[in-house]
Amino acid sequence: MKTMLLKRTESLCPVCLQKIPARIVGESDDKVYMVKDCSQHGSFKTLIWRGVKSWLLWESLNDWEPERLEGDENVTKTERGCPFDCGLCPDHLRKACFVVVEITNRCNLNCPVCFASANEKYAYDVTLDDVERMLKTVLRYECKTSVPPVQFSGGEPTVRDDLPDMVALAKKLGFNTIMINTNGVRIARDKEYLESLKENGANLIYLQFDGVTDNVYLKLRGTALTEIKYKAIKNCADLGLGVILVPTVVKDVNFHQVGEIIKFAKEWIPTVRGVHFQPISYFGRYPYQPDNDSRVTVPDMLKAIEEQTGGELKANNFVPINLGRGCESHCSFTNVSILTKSGELLPVTDFPSEKEIQEIVSSRKGKIQPKHARDVIKDYWKPSETCTCSCKFYTGDFGELAECLQEYYLSISGMPFQDVWNIDVNRSKKCCVHLVTPNNKIIPFCTFNITSIDGKTLYRDQAYLQYLNSKSN
Repeated sequence: MKTMLLKRTESLCPVCLQKIPARIVGESDDKVYMVKDCSQHGSFKTLIWRGVKSWLLWESLNDWEPERLEGDENVTKTERGCPFDCGLCPDHLRKACFVVVEITNRCNLNCPVCFASANEKYAYDVTLDDVERMLKTVLRYECKTSVPPVQFSGGEPTVRDDLPDMVALAKKLGFNTIMINTNGVRIARDKEYLESLKENGANLIYLQFDGVTDNVYLKLRGTALTEIKYKAIKNCADLGLGVILVPTVVKDVNFHQVGEIIKFAKEWIPTVRGVHFQPISYFGRYPYQPDNDSRVTVPDMLKAIEEQTGGELKANNFVPINLGRGCESHCSFTNVSILTKSGELLPVTDFPSEKEIQEIVSSRKGKIQPKHARDVIKDYWKPSETCTCSCKFYTGDFGELAECLQEYYLSISGMPFQDVWNIDVNRSKKCCVHLVTPNNKIIPFCTFNITSIDGKTLYRDQAYLQYLNSKSN
């Protein structure tokens, strides 16, 4: 196969962060690349997918009816164009599936890999009043029929003793799904603090969980953490808090443990509600230019899951999270499975056939408004409750299926965030993972964290330095 032009788009130069033309191409090695040229800094070619036919099938599930922001006017006006006018601007096409609120950049670890570059350059801690303004910004612009889940993050949010107060505030304002994005250190050591988070409204722990052995944590987090992770999950189980395991996946560090992580998650159902894999993105404290062999793409993850689970889960059991929900199809993958009596996962999702895809595409002519991706988060990342199922496992009786799906299931998903090497402006416009800043801007997560090869950020440093300057004046 000769080089095939699949799509034209725009991207950023990894050196100067200026917007430049880009092409998505399929090549004779059956891989899909982004190719882009900067007049000052040369050409760049980045692997984004393995399998041209697969990329085209997932691409055919794009282009749903857009969602616009609410409010009297958009948060920012379009001046320079995407991705420079975030706030959000009128060109953005998708509301949030969940919203991140970073309350600090302090952390009790110093991980070699950190998208937030915690503990570096400057220190900030938002106030409770700041959090209220940020949450009200989300309510004003992101909500019409439903309120998105909110995730308190950092840095490490649990270094804040007043985090329970922020959770209570979110609950009071109407946020019903409240996540805590944490490395687990404090909630493993301080069960009373964890209980306070739950009592004030937190119902989901989004737990950094890179592997099942300490050598993985030594490389990615700089210290042995296996026992800390197990203790954090045990405390959540004792208190009835749901957990999502969140591994950062690096090719030569923990890629071989994908299957073991899923096996571990099965053993902790129903406390563990899901595994959300995040192939490493090259921004924050890790802005280096990777070689293409080091890239972990969506097809790489699906192949690894199938091989490392011995076919228990197959690649075609996964779908883009946008299927019927309007996000960019190449951004993510998801699967829902129920736990059977034999201890195996029974998938209840399958990638549509080409005929089914044609039917889906045809249905768009009627401008069908998709169900929003935030409903997936609410349905499948919900907190663990007392099981009402008549038996612990699904035994094959169809009457038990609905009950088991309420409790004894596992959601396995993933999202390879865009970095400066592969950012696609058209894809960014459909981002549904949003971050709200202390100066009341709403910015797509990938765009917010874009970092040039020399460490300059597109938004992150500017947003928090502006906040700190406003506090000092």
